[in-house]
Amino acid sequence: MRVGDAVVPTTVTIWAAGVQASPLGALLGVPTTRGGQVPVQPDLSIAGHSNVFVAGDLAWFTATPDGKPLPGLAPVALQQGRAAARNIVCDLRGQPRRPFHYRDKGTMALIGRAAAIADLGRLHMTGFLAWLMWLFIHILYLVGFRNRLLVLLEWAWSYVTYQRSARLITGDITLPTGGAGAQGAGTGTPDGHFRM
Repeated sequence: MRVGDAVVPTTVTIWAAGVQASPLGALLGVPTTRGGQVPVQPDLSIAGHSNVFVAGDLAWFTATPDGKPLPGLAPVALQQGRAAARNIVCDLRGQPRRPFHYRDKGTMALIGRAAAIADLGRLHMTGFLAWLMWLFIHILYLVGFRNRLLVLLEWAWSYVTYQRSARLITGDITLPTGGAGAQGAGTGTPDGHFRM
């Protein structure tokens, strides 16, 4: 495998790209996108079924100023979930539904150990400060003090000890036998998980 100018010898190379929506979308009886997403109305209901709402990664929402679909990000899903709940309450009260409007608060991504990027409107950051901001915001969005403390302690321990989080490989697993890289290989389980 080639990474930049370097050649890295590997037994197994995995490339993962793209996002496939939950197969639940196909069960709704409406057309879906190539990625399995369900086109939704401005109020997040689906055409022909005004009592069914779809939000988050499964929703193909294009009622935006530029007509482009919203990305499959947690902030989009959180805002859509709240908007769908508000519209259900409006239905129960006999009030008109409100269309969903996404408020872009910016984008952040963790790149590696003590490195991240943050694009928050006019503020653009990279490196260690962006990484600290990423950690703080993710802790802030967790529910409950106990959860926040446990996650913070787990992240701190992983950072200090250089330990990685658990990695799962799901699906049909065929591991290489013999040859380079087979020594110390993990084992696939019948449920499709990979254990080291």
